[in-house]
Amino acid sequence: MLTAADVGLVTTALKGLNADEDLIAEILALLNSNSEGLGGTTVTAVGPDWFGGSTTGHRIGVNAQMAHQEVEQEFQKLADSLRAYGDAIRQWADEVRDVDASTNAEMTMRATALSQVNTTLEEARDRSASSTMGDGQYTEPPTTEEGS
Repeated sequence: MLTAADVGLVTTALKGLNADEDLIAEILALLNSNSEGLGGTTVTAVGPDWFGGSTTGHRIGVNAQMAHQEVEQEFQKLADSLRAYGDAIRQWADEVRDVDASTNAEMTMRATALSQVNTTLEEARDRSASSTMGDGQYTEPPTTEEGS
């Protein structure tokens, strides 16, 4: 049976990958059903005398012991890597969520600013002091005596 930490790790990793809830439940059910027979199972350590009392048998036993230790260490490294991978996915999901939130805030701010801009010539005329604005005619600005 999977531990609560294992279930949490798998669920978090799959949610970080945007997996459907049904798929997550199916994967957890599969992992639970296949792990039930493993509960409390330990790998029996190989003793150096398992292959007989000869020098060659002893050497095979020692080599088997060293191989067993290497496999155990590699499985531990694998478990540690999977935990780190789960943490990385959580961090990535948090960063994506933060980017989405800040992008949404920026877009909302820009949409608000854009909505305040005159979008038609009629609106611009309504707010201007001159009724000839936008009629296609150029009007010379009034000159002063010094600028003529």
